[in-house]
Amino acid sequence: MKIQRLGFFMVLGLVSSLAFTAFGATYSPVQSAYRPMGWPIYDKVQTANCDALAKDFESHRATFLQMVTRSLTEGMRYVSASQSKLDPQRLYFFSDYAPRIYFFMDGGWYTSALGATIGNAILPNGQAPSGTNYLVFPTTNSCYSNNCTTKQTNGKRTTAVPLLSGDFVQLPTVKAGQQLALVFMPNLNSSGSTPQYTYYNDPNANPDGVQHAVAFFPDNSQYMIVSFEDTYQGGDGDFNDVVIVIDVGPANAKVFRDANSGNLPK
Repeated sequence: MKIQRLGFFMVLGLVSSLAFTAFGATYSPVQSAYRPMGWPIYDKVQTANCDALAKDFESHRATFLQMVTRSLTEGMRYVSASQSKLDPQRLYFFSDYAPRIYFFMDGGWYTSALGATIGNAILPNGQAPSGTNYLVFPTTNSCYSNNCTTKQTNGKRTTAVPLLSGDFVQLPTVKAGQQLALVFMPNLNSSGSTPQYTYYNDPNANPDGVQHAVAFFPDNSQYMIVSFEDTYQGGDGDFNDVVIVIDVGPANAKVFRDANSGNLPK
């Protein structure tokens, strides 16, 4: 649900000169204090392009951007959404790996957040996932937004708009036989404590019973692209209100690709 196009399609890898390094991590100098639903963070947000893995992600950025902009057109319903569902089984890990979630872009009106639940893989049952909960991005507000002028900060971080495209959070190891479940929390209240709704991988667990995430598996990479629709009952259905990229590791990515028929066009 947007009103103009492409304002957020800026170059990934912009790193604030104010960032500092601690324990081998380059943390963002601005961290959101929001804690939706009282969930804890696992680690703070780190800055784009700051280590070898982040540089590898950066090397794929242009290709991923072309894929996203070609398939998830601004303000137009993504008609292939049902073929690109983020089924819970698509995030069952077959090999131990510590996933990393990169923020890619922000295209929604709402102030939203993203969480993750790590637990034993179970068949979808129409309920919220169970396991250990973590906030990944306490807010997904980015100054690279295609619609909301209130989010434009001339490329500078603020406490309300803390993310730059390519920033990431490193999660703990997901063991073989476990699943990584994503929890999308749009339209936070003014204190950042409560989302209007909470959406899960399994549409049957959503309050409206509607699909709110699509997933794509680019060939020859260890990444999956996940994009969200933030509006109850599906809104405009363009599924580009928040876009992230998950590094699931080469072994898991190959299994996911082989099992998935919803790859983005090359």
